[in-house]
This record gives sequence, C-alpha cells and structure tokens, in this order.
Amino acid sequence: MCIGIPMKIESLPYPGRAVCSGRGQTENLDVLMLGDVQIGEWVLAWNGMGTKKITEERARQVDAALDALEAAMNGQTPDVEDAFADIVANTGKLPPHLQAQLDKKEKH
Repeated sequence: MCIGIPMKIESLPYPGRAVCSGRGQTENLDVLMLGDVQIGEWVLAWNGMGTKKITEERARQVDAALDALEAAMNGQTPDVEDAFADIVANTGKLPPHLQAQLDKKEKH
C-alpha cells in the first residue's frame, strides 16, 4: 500500500496528462491508467502518477489523516478520532466478502 496525495484536476493539457493541485502543490500527473478523467475530479497522486479516482469526501478524509500524521511528526497531539474517523467507524468489522464467508460457515 502506498500513501497517495489527494489532488484535484485543474486542467487537461493533452491526452494522458492532468495538471492537478492539492496540499499546497501543483503537479503535472500521468493519468493514463485512470481512463477518462475530467476537470474538477479528484485523484490520488503518487510518484508523478494519478493512481486512483476518488470522491471529494474521500479527498477530505485523506487530507485529514495526512494532517494528523504531520502534526504527530511535529510533536503535536492530533485528534485521531476525527482524522481517522473512517477507520475508527469500521474497527472490528469484517469486509463484506469475509463476513459472507463467516456467515456461510456458521450455517453449517
């Protein structure tokens, strides 16, 4: 797993490239593996590439988590409950495909 930086597509200068901004920086990303992308969409960026399309809500969640990590690295105490709310909400829950297997096993 890699940590991607959420970035918003600002322009599409030519096929397979997107100028994106996020977390105070602007990058010209390779977006070929994402298929059709549009101005205003959000992507996770890593190593000069758009790796995944994400929603604006997911971009905010990732930004909050990255802000918390940065604060911790600077000796501050981040609000972990808020920064990682999506993880906290799912703690102790199996992913749906694994829960289905467990349910099936319990029936036998």
